[in-house]
Amino acid sequence: MALHKDVSFLASLLVLGLMFLHVSAEIDQDRDIINPKPCTRECGNFSYAICPRSEGSPRTPICTTCCAGYKGCKYYNANGTFICEGQSDPRKPNEHCPKECDRKIAYSKCPRSEGPTKIIPTKCTTCCTGYKGCYYYGKDNKFVCEGQSNEPKVCTQQCDPKVAYMTCPPESTKLTRVCVNCCTAKPGCKLYGHDGSLICIGGVKPH
Repeated sequence: MALHKDVSFLASLLVLGLMFLHVSAEIDQDRDIINPKPCTRECGNFSYAICPRSEGSPRTPICTTCCAGYKGCKYYNANGTFICEGQSDPRKPNEHCPKECDRKIAYSKCPRSEGPTKIIPTKCTTCCTGYKGCYYYGKDNKFVCEGQSNEPKVCTQQCDPKVAYMTCPPESTKLTRVCVNCCTAKPGCKLYGHDGSLICIGGVKPH
């Protein structure tokens, strides 16, 4: 009877120990997400990076094919009709894709729309400081890695016609006839529509 109690006690301790390790691992993982580890200072030796972006328009069509188009990007004709999704992985380009332009394709829509598709890394770019979704290549044109850092958001300078006025701290004075949008608004500034409803708050990501 005493042996059975000892075994049960040891089993309980083992279960508690495993639970503690699991919780500790989750806490460490959450800490890494909230406070990501800083990138080291050594430099990479990249030649260029490919970042699949939206390209072209009905008036300025691009020259590509469904085969050469990037995976994750969708391709459309000048009338906006969906043609295909890209089949090429930037890390392993398909050398058998035809070189001719598919004249049915006018433009593409990619998950990451702004900025150049081909980037020449500047200064001291590494795999850690490179942008997520961008594929980096060495001097020998071979794929090295995918970037690990979030890309800074580029704001357009266009005025949002939905904005009637805004208020900014600390005075919260009502400002009208302003050329602003949710991206260019300073942190804490509130943008309101013509019906008085809140559109967004500067520096706060929409849900």
